[in-house]
Parts: sequence; C-alpha cells; structure tokens
Amino acid sequence: MAQAAWVKKSKISDVAVVDVGLPALGDGAVRLRVESFAVTANNVTYAAIGDMFGYWNFFPADGDNGIVPMWGHASVEASHCPEIAVGERLYGYLPMATHLDVIPGTVTPGQFSDTSDHRQPMSPFYNIYSRLASDPEHDPSREAARMIFGPLFKTGFLIEAMCRREGWYGAGQVVMTSASSKTALALAHCVKESSPEIRRVGLTSARNASFVQSSGLFDEIVS
Repeated sequence: MAQAAWVKKSKISDVAVVDVGLPALGDGAVRLRVESFAVTANNVTYAAIGDMFGYWNFFPADGDNGIVPMWGHASVEASHCPEIAVGERLYGYLPMATHLDVIPGTVTPGQFSDTSDHRQPMSPFYNIYSRLASDPEHDPSREAARMIFGPLFKTGFLIEAMCRREGWYGAGQVVMTSASSKTALALAHCVKESSPEIRRVGLTSARNASFVQSSGLFDEIVS
C-alpha cells in the first residue's frame, strides 16, 4: 500500500492524504520509494496552472483530484529493469506520494528517462532521472539545497543561454520582474557570469529591495 496527497484541482487548498494500491510491477519497470522532496512557491504554480500546462498529467489521480509534482530524491524499491539495481538512489520529478513506478529508457551511467506513455506529451526535461552514484551535480551534503534551487537555477541558465545565442536580440539590458525569486536570482547570476556587458535591472517590492540589493547580482534595483 502507498499513500499520496490528492489535491482538488478546482480548489487547490483542499488536500487529502489517501491510501492507494500498488499494482503489479510491469515488465521493464522500476518502483521508486520517495525519500524527500521540496515544497516551494514553484509547486503552488504547478497546481495553479496544472490544467493549462499539463502538470496534472504527470502523476494522475481519480476524479477532480491531482497529484502535485515535486523535485526530490528516491530510492529503487523494486526493479524489472536489468540496468537499474534495487537500492540505487535517484534525483528527479516525483509525485507528492510515497511511491512512483517508472519505465526507464535510454539508460546511461548518469541518468535515464521515464518512457511511460502518459508522460511523453510533456517536456522531456521533466522525465529525466539522475542516477546519483554517477551524477556530477550530486553533493550528499547539499541534497536539500538542490531540491529547492536546482530546477529554477536551470531555468535561469537556459534563459541566459538562449538570449546570448540570439545576441540578446540587440538589447543592452535585461529587466527582471520578481527579482527576489529564485529564477530571477539565477538568471541575474548567469547574466553576470556569462554576459557581463548586459546591464541587469531588478524589479521588486519595497519590502524585498534590500534583500535583492544584498545579492550583488543587479546593477540597479527598482521597487
């Protein structure tokens, strides 16, 4: 028996922890036991726009309920995939639940993708699981920080890389809203490191202005 937190899609403050049965493990499948995950404002966004962007589709529930995706760590509880051993630890996209069954495909020493049919219409970014034993990003002492910051740092990294490839579309500065957010801070860091010629302007509330200023990542703060 497993447990999952079911969130009512029409009222995301309505949450119930329910018992759910574990089906027989399919051919080539791997059963993960969820060890830990981080809950941030980003996860609230997954729920708030779940139908619009397909976030409810990753981990289906019954009726008007959904399971909010999380970033975290899991260990392999059972495996019908010869390349993935019981006890191996992973990092990736997980349900707010105790268990998840995945079907590994394109297995490399460092990662694999879940090839479950219902997950293929969504971005492949969310279907990749890092194998911690061979993951250069893994630091056992910073697992909690990675769950909180890792996904949004990658977002900032990719935004900077895209804009740099396009010559910043001819612009000489970038204005970042919600400058105190993890994504904006990550983007500002990446711009400072890789595109130092681009001026960085942060928009934030008066309450957060001193915090954003203390980051040292912006040339100008506007409240």
